[in-house]
Amino acid sequence: MLMFLVVVLIVLLVTVVPVMIAARIVGARRTGFWASLLAIIVSSLIVGVAVHMFRNSGLLAFFVAPLGFMLILDTTYLRGLLMVILQYLFAGLIAVILLFTALGSALHVKEMMRHVPIDTGPVQSV
Repeated sequence: MLMFLVVVLIVLLVTVVPVMIAARIVGARRTGFWASLLAIIVSSLIVGVAVHMFRNSGLLAFFVAPLGFMLILDTTYLRGLLMVILQYLFAGLIAVILLFTALGSALHVKEMMRHVPIDTGPVQSV
């Protein structure tokens, strides 16, 4: 149960916090946690519908995503577009920080374990 809560907190850290920070930077009227979470959900739904209607159009998703932020966080389209760009940058930065702290240390331990001699035979004294 504890691990589940840790995973949920990490997912919220990587997804909602960048939107909250970006909303404050661009000057959106709503910058709270629940408004940012709802904006992510609405934006994802709008992107999903747009991609479903216009098949294989990834670039369209980039320009449709700000609509959710614009509607929920009460800002303009250009500020919503800037929020999408900032959200991607902040989420990438947070993911890199997590990689070099939590996951990076776990990977380093595995690398260290490769260099440990596994010879468990009896030691002969001279």
